[in-house]
Amino acid sequence: MTVDSPGRRLRWSLLLILLLILGLMIRLVLTGPDEQPPTRPPSPAAPSPKVERQASDDPSAEMNALVEVLEGFIAYLQSHPHLSRAERVDSLARSLNRSDAILEAASQATRSSLAIFKFPLRRMAEELSELDAEAMQTLSKHFNERGYQGGGESWTFDPLEEVLYRTVFHDQDYIEPALAMQIMAWEVKGEKEPIWSALGPERDEDRTKADTIRQFFTGYASTRSGHVQMTRALHVLDPETLNGCVWAELGYGTGKIFEAVREAVGPQGSIVGVELGSGYEALIERLSRHPSLNWGPITLVRGSEDDCGLPAESVDIVHETGIHVGMGSPETLETRTIPWLRSIKRAMRPGAIMVLDDFGAPSIDRVRLVMARVGLEEVRVEFFPTTRTNPPQPDFVAAFRKPAAKRPGPPDLKAR
Repeated sequence: MTVDSPGRRLRWSLLLILLLILGLMIRLVLTGPDEQPPTRPPSPAAPSPKVERQASDDPSAEMNALVEVLEGFIAYLQSHPHLSRAERVDSLARSLNRSDAILEAASQATRSSLAIFKFPLRRMAEELSELDAEAMQTLSKHFNERGYQGGGESWTFDPLEEVLYRTVFHDQDYIEPALAMQIMAWEVKGEKEPIWSALGPERDEDRTKADTIRQFFTGYASTRSGHVQMTRALHVLDPETLNGCVWAELGYGTGKIFEAVREAVGPQGSIVGVELGSGYEALIERLSRHPSLNWGPITLVRGSEDDCGLPAESVDIVHETGIHVGMGSPETLETRTIPWLRSIKRAMRPGAIMVLDDFGAPSIDRVRLVMARVGLEEVRVEFFPTTRTNPPQPDFVAAFRKPAAKRPGPPDLKAR
C-alpha cells in the first residue's frame, strides 16, 4: 500500500523544481545568454538599425561590410527573375538600409575611400525607385536614383564615370551587371585569379576586357583623375608648345586622360592611344560614341610587348602612367623593354618629348640608365611629396627628349 504523506509530496515538489532549474541552466549554456525570441522582420520601407560605433579613418571594416552588401546584391541579380515584386523591394531596401548604416557611422575620410561602391549602390537605388517609389521615399534622405548623397565629391559621377556606369550596368551587350559586380568584389578583396577567367574560355587569349572592367573600380577611372595626370605631366612640359601637337598616350586603359589631353592639344591637335589588347579598343569605341565626353577624334593603335606600333617620326609627345618603365628582370629588360622603348624613339619626331609618370617605381637612377641605353636625353625631373609611409623611392615625373637631327656642316671641299 502506498502512503501519500505531506513530506513525500514536498520532496517530489523540490525535485521537480531542481530539474526545471537544471534544464534552464543547460539551455543557457548551449544557446548563450543573449538569444532573443524571433521577431517579425521589418517592412521594406522600415530603416535598419544604425551601426553605433566610433568613427574611424581605417576603412577596412566598412569595406568588408559593404562587400557583403555587394555580394548580396549579386545574388539578388542572379535570382531576381524568380522573386516576387515584394521580395525584390524587400531585398533592395534592406541592402540600401544596411549600406546607409555603414556609411553614416564612418568618418568623412573613410567615406571618400569607399566611393568605389557608388556604382552598385546607384544601381540598387535606381531599381528600388522603379519598383516602389514609396519604399524609396523613406531612404531619400541618404539615397536617390543616382546613389548615395552624403559622401562628398568623390561620390558624384563626373562625365567619364557617368558613361562608364551606363556601359557597365545597363549595356548587357557589353557585360552582364552581375558579372561586373562580381569582378568588383574580387578586386576589392584582392582575388585576382578569378577576374582573369571570369569572361569564359573564349576570352583566354584576351584578358583586356576583364582588366578594363576591373579598372572601373580602382577609384581612378574618372575625368577628375585624368586631369590629375595632366597636371603632373605639365610640371615637366611647356603647355604653350602643346597646342596642335600629336600626343601619344601609352596604356590609355579607360581613356580617363583623353579629355585633359584634348584641352591641351586643342581641336587642331591629334590624340593617339596605344594599348596591347582588343578589349581596350572595344571599350573606347563604345565610350567615344557619347557626346558628353569631350574627346574629339582619337586614333587607336594596337601595340605589342616589344613594339609600340606607331609609325616612324609621327608623334610630338609620348606620355605613359603606371607602366613602370624599366622594372623587371634583366631578361625582360633586354627582350622587351629596350626594344619597346627603341620603337617609341623611332616614332618620336626629332625634339619630341617622352614623359614617364610611374610614381617612383622604378627609381629615377634606374630610369636614367634605361633611357640612356635607348638614346633619349633627360630634360627635366620633378619630385612630388608622398603620403605613403616609408616609400621605397621618391615619387617623380620625368621628361626625356629625342635628340634633334644634326644640322649639316660646311661642304667638304676635298669631296668635290
